[in-house]
Order: sequence, then structure tokens, then C-alpha cells
Amino acid sequence: MKKYPNVTLKVLLKYRDRILIMRHKNGSYDFPGGQIEFGESLFGALQRELKEELNFKLDREPALFEVWNYISKDKKRHSVMVNYIYFLNKKPKLKSPEKLEILWLNKKEMKNIIKDHNFVEEMYSWRG
Repeated sequence: MKKYPNVTLKVLLKYRDRILIMRHKNGSYDFPGGQIEFGESLFGALQRELKEELNFKLDREPALFEVWNYISKDKKRHSVMVNYIYFLNKKPKLKSPEKLEILWLNKKEMKNIIKDHNFVEEMYSWRG
């Protein structure tokens, strides 16, 4: 039986000097997005996930920010994460149907959550 990588899409929603991150009930943090389902386009999957998590719809395709490829040392896990970035002209009123806590964090606050500070610097300085 052939194995395939797990493909996940995430979007960094940026408003001014803030980027949205969500906190789950178990205390973990994540950016909006999720797994692509068979037959979905990348943008379609992202739209579905944003609707499920934030009841939000993008009015245009986001810009590609980065693609991250991970293969575990034992070769049992292979994940591909496609990260997008989307600049907002106004801060949307969001409500999570999944009851996720919605946080708009500045760079300093984000560095308290994400250990890869180079990634955080890139998120906040990226202009496309």
C-alpha cells in the first residue's frame, strides 16, 4: 500500500501589526486552516476551513508565504504545510463556531508562543 504525505494549509491573517492565532481548549495554538480533502483545490480547502473555524470568507486568494516539508527520522510521518499570508484592510469581527479563542498578537507577543523567532520575524516583515 502506497503512503502519501499529510497536506495542511494555514493562513496568516494580518491586520496592521497584528497576526491572528487561535488557542484551542487544550491550550495549544494554531493558525487558521487545516487538512486538504481529496478533490479540493487549495483555495477551496482554505475557504472551507476558515468557515468552520472562524465563520470567515476570503474575498481573494492569499499570497503564498512558505511551504514546509517534514519527514520524521523513522520515515513514518511525512507532512507538508502550505502557509499563506493575507493582508486585511479592516479588522473583521470573527466568531469561532468551534469555540476557539481568537487572538490578534503583535510580534513580541507572538514570540512568547512560537519558539522559531526567525519565522516570527518573517511573518511580521513580509511584504510580498
